[in-house]
Amino acid sequence: MKKETIITAAVFLGVGFLAGYVYNAQRHPATPASDVPAPAVSQPADAPATGATGDASGAPGMSSSSAGAATPGSLPPGHPPIDSASTVKLLENQAAARPNDPVPPLELANYLYDQKQFEQAIPWYQKALALDPKNVNARTDLGTSYYSLGRAKEAAQEYQKSLEVDPNHQPTLYNLALVSVEGTHDLAVARDALARLTRLNPSYPGLDKLKQTLGAGSKQ
Repeated sequence: MKKETIITAAVFLGVGFLAGYVYNAQRHPATPASDVPAPAVSQPADAPATGATGDASGAPGMSSSSAGAATPGSLPPGHPPIDSASTVKLLENQAAARPNDPVPPLELANYLYDQKQFEQAIPWYQKALALDPKNVNARTDLGTSYYSLGRAKEAAQEYQKSLEVDPNHQPTLYNLALVSVEGTHDLAVARDALARLTRLNPSYPGLDKLKQTLGAGSKQ
């Protein structure tokens, strides 16, 4: 066999191997750990509003405890789903390893809320609040968890506690008004919360509709 023929065959063999490797890599890309976002949460759209005052999380349907954070469900396109049980276990381990840190139990509570596991989220919100009792966002999310389970009276109590810390927390005022209209039917509390919210932010999302609902309820 000629020397040139041997060299040509070797070149084609090398090119073929490289092409096969690239194709296999495209079919089975590596997944670096940094692609997995940190656990967080966002409120479902059918829940009362929560959110830190003055930012995007103040709109109805957004979580107060996770404004600006990525959610466990918001993965890059093509990324394999994160196993929920594994995430819960990881956060439980972090909470156990850092018993005096309110962040791990709050992250777990938010994650469970995002999964609509409200019953499971409640004790973790309580753990976080035991360590950080002035966290009005966490307190409001706890109240919303109660309301999502049909426990309107307990929800209203948590909202009142939140307002004791921050009387001008707009999402809490909105949620208190909403629960007072649709849950506890305490129209006096609803009117007071709506009046306070109107003074703070007359263009708060959903405010006008809630006023109309309150007005209709007052006529009944």
